[in-house]
Amino acid sequence: MRNVKLERTIIKIDTDIAAMNIAKRYLTNLEEINEVRDSLNNKRQVLANELYVDDKKSYLECCESIRELLDKELGQEEQLELLELVKDKFGRQAPNASKKSSGLNAWLKEMGIEYEWITDEETDWDKLVITGFGQYK
Repeated sequence: MRNVKLERTIIKIDTDIAAMNIAKRYLTNLEEINEVRDSLNNKRQVLANELYVDDKKSYLECCESIRELLDKELGQEEQLELLELVKDKFGRQAPNASKKSSGLNAWLKEMGIEYEWITDEETDWDKLVITGFGQYK
């Protein structure tokens, strides 16, 4: 994926920022901690802007492919293929670098895709039915 390194850097910065917030509770050099945290926040924002710059284009490309899948029951194989397609189009693992979720459900929610899950009694894998397009975040 084209943005994996960028995504990992943002996740690392998020961890560092969280550590700074914890350090503030135990250390007395609050001004210095705040400066470092602010610097990290600024760096993170620049990287996030770079990471998300092509999202609208990626979203539209995904919608073209998803349009063919409307109202069809997608099993495990089709869901995994769709997840890989979405990750490939967006060039990263997760829809939001700050969150841990990177599965198909998280991507569909982020893209505002309307869908429902149908329990499949024969397998452990629920079927997915994409019903429409909502508001992209």
